[in-house]
Amino acid sequence: SALVLELSCDIVVNYCIAAALVGVHLVAACLGIDYDGTHSAQTDMSVAYSLEEYVAAVVAGVGRVCDRKGVQHPVICSESGRAVVSHHSVLIFEAFSATAPASNMMDPATAYLLDELTDDCRSDYRNLMVSAVRGDFDTYGLYADQLKRHCAEQFKEGVLGLEHLAAVDGLCEIVARGMGAAEGPRRYHINLSVFTSLPDMWAIEQLFPIIPIQRLQERPAVDGVLSDLTCDSDGKVDQFIGGRSSLPLHELPTHGTRGYYLGMFLGGAYQEALGGLHNLFGGPSVVRVSQSDGPHCERGFMVWSREDKSISCRQTREM
Repeated sequence: SALVLELSCDIVVNYCIAAALVGVHLVAACLGIDYDGTHSAQTDMSVAYSLEEYVAAVVAGVGRVCDRKGVQHPVICSESGRAVVSHHSVLIFEAFSATAPASNMMDPATAYLLDELTDDCRSDYRNLMVSAVRGDFDTYGLYADQLKRHCAEQFKEGVLGLEHLAAVDGLCEIVARGMGAAEGPRRYHINLSVFTSLPDMWAIEQLFPIIPIQRLQERPAVDGVLSDLTCDSDGKVDQFIGGRSSLPLHELPTHGTRGYYLGMFLGGAYQEALGGLHNLFGGPSVVRVSQSDGPHCERGFMVWSREDKSISCRQTREM
């Protein structure tokens, strides 16, 4: 679809007159970014116009207004910050652990904890199991929700412990899968703070492209969500490009010291500046790459660390 540019004649004319009086230029901004790759106007994460269409619309719109009011055409300068810097950085982070694959069998410890439930909760438990045996998924869901609610209330009263709540959740997952429900996404724990490194994702639900940056020759076989190391329950990423609530990922390595790395793209210069030092995490290590010639260069690129020390590309890969 075409770019729609709405200009107020009075506002444009006033800006042009003021610019002429003080010897400055008219500034145009608000150049969007195609975060999700759809080139569509149907989502806030994309744009349905090209850079050429944007420029043509701004220049033509300002020109028409100036001609109508008899004002000299200004020099238009663009201050489109995100569009300029978003592609200039990549945030690389490690997923170092993940929740275990779901089990289809109840372990003895879980069964023991379920035996310690109060009479009300045990009644919900029995009704839940009867519904599951009958294959009545709707009734099962009602009793599962009721059981969890009763257990949560008794946990607040100090009657049940946290381990009892975990046992009830495990029971409901096992029964649901036995009735044909799909396994939910696994939780991958990532070595960063969402609040520090991805504040826009948390605060305004901005989506950034996130993909694995290794094992690209292997097809991802696990649906996962990302959870950070902070104590805040909101320190997670569970919305992704394409409207997905999980991200295709690989199984974590089972041996060795190398981790599993992912990249977040189009973050530009704003995320780290906005995030500050939430939870005392500090900022991530920074490596700057620029075109240059010199003894430490590979293929015409110079690599610098945060301390402005020249390092080789091999050292960068080992960081």
